[in-house]
Amino acid sequence: MEYTFSHKGKRKSNQDYLFSQSINPSCVLHLVADGMGGYDYGDIASKLVAENVYTYLSTVNEINEKEIQKAVNKSNLIIKQKSDDLNTKIGATLAGVITFKNRVFLFWVGDVKIVYVRNREILFETHSHTLINDMIKNGNTINKIERYKHIVTRSVSGNIKNSFIDYHSISHQFPNDLILIYSDGVSDLLSSYQICSILNSSFTVQEGIKKIETLCKSEAKDNFSMIIIEK
Repeated sequence: MEYTFSHKGKRKSNQDYLFSQSINPSCVLHLVADGMGGYDYGDIASKLVAENVYTYLSTVNEINEKEIQKAVNKSNLIIKQKSDDLNTKIGATLAGVITFKNRVFLFWVGDVKIVYVRNREILFETHSHTLINDMIKNGNTINKIERYKHIVTRSVSGNIKNSFIDYHSISHQFPNDLILIYSDGVSDLLSSYQICSILNSSFTVQEGIKKIETLCKSEAKDNFSMIIIEK
């Protein structure tokens, strides 16, 4: 079962792009791409990145971390070419989930989040590629969090050095497992634990998702989008 929502929030346009499609009969790709703030044509960038990742992966014989990185590299090249055509910098951040039989592959570049929930608890959560997270990791003291929280250190924006994916695999999916993929418009408003709490306190997953969407519609300043995959 899959649920989705995507809205522009308080922005003039929605530069998030959601993508879910089968690569083959036993393998499905889910992507959330987020056009980068401060760059032009974010809607074009997010769509190009997502669709070109899918295009590459649909041609390979075996899905693995190496091939996923190649898919992101291919998208990076397309973004570079489009940037040159438009004579401006464009780019997007990205997170993806590939379900293959009972296995799950997770990958991300930037600050689109993935949270894997099992038995009402967070089994795995991605670590966003942001300057503030890098500073915390390096033991730096941070006085003005707001200044750094939206600066991403990895993205698909035409520079292959900045588009290395992080990758995680889950060897077995169980019934009722939930996978959440969502843009920073959601994570700016709600922590992963708050999202999990809303879902756990709701009668059904669909009811919980509606509560999250309604809250984002009321409070979110940025575009906000989410894909929820229920086993």
